[in-house]
Amino acid sequence: MALGVCCQWLEERKKRDGTSVYENIIDEKNLQLGAFKAGKYDEARLRFTYRNNVKQHIQFFPKLLENNIKSFRLSSALFPLFEYNEAMIKNDSELKSDLATLGKLFLDNGIRITTHPGQFVIINSDTDRIIQNSIRELSYHAWIFDTMNLPLTPFHAINIHGGKRGKLEKLIEVTNSLPDNIRKRLTFENDERCYNVKQLIQVHEKTGVPVVFDSHHYTFNSNDLVLSDAFAQSIKTWGNTKPLQHISNTEVGMESGSFSERRAHSAYIRYVPELQLEAARLDTIDIDVEAKMKNFALLKMRQEHGIKV
Repeated sequence: MALGVCCQWLEERKKRDGTSVYENIIDEKNLQLGAFKAGKYDEARLRFTYRNNVKQHIQFFPKLLENNIKSFRLSSALFPLFEYNEAMIKNDSELKSDLATLGKLFLDNGIRITTHPGQFVIINSDTDRIIQNSIRELSYHAWIFDTMNLPLTPFHAINIHGGKRGKLEKLIEVTNSLPDNIRKRLTFENDERCYNVKQLIQVHEKTGVPVVFDSHHYTFNSNDLVLSDAFAQSIKTWGNTKPLQHISNTEVGMESGSFSERRAHSAYIRYVPELQLEAARLDTIDIDVEAKMKNFALLKMRQEHGIKV
């Protein structure tokens, strides 16, 4: 089965005072928009940043093999300021070669790779500019997957939320207009406020886009759909492709906190709904572990919940 690590790989480092800190060993470099617009980055700095970020993933890859992890979520920040440097990135033969190498590592080792563009991707906005920016962001992720030679299937998901509440028909319309390299990889995840599983099933029926069931989000926005039905109906949307789901928990002590405190991801996973746990044990679904302790949380969940690999 596959429990998925999201975007980072943490390792423990002891400080001089004996305390521990956990650091991401995938050393992605970032770029600031203000500094870029002020001309503080020359072309060499930009190329170094983009090439470094891909090479860092190639270097970290053996960690997945050593721990028998079969799913990984690629960071959306792989190429910061992509929209300002698109031509440079797309014409960089070394960069594209490294992306192809990275894709081959995942494909040859049977590891699922996904991505989760941010909250500003709203393809059913009332504002056309926001829709176009959202499609451009999705195109960026699709280009990365294309260059990695990943097939056009939601197994390698570009996963987003439904977007603006109450705009279901607009969501369907825009989804059906997307180019194949986005649409055939696209998945929709239920969220806490705007689109629950029942609504996304309606979207699936008119677009074919699968539903990523998030059991934590479900607890905030069930729309009177019992968990067993939400789970089963979301599974059906995947057809012959292995379903992808998400798991996270409220942090211990925050159960009676504010909405924001209850929805925030905990450090570790202590509770998994029985249906989700059984499916994980039977290897009929893959689950992204959305916990702050990343790989530590995944390995602890695997051990404590009897999920064999």
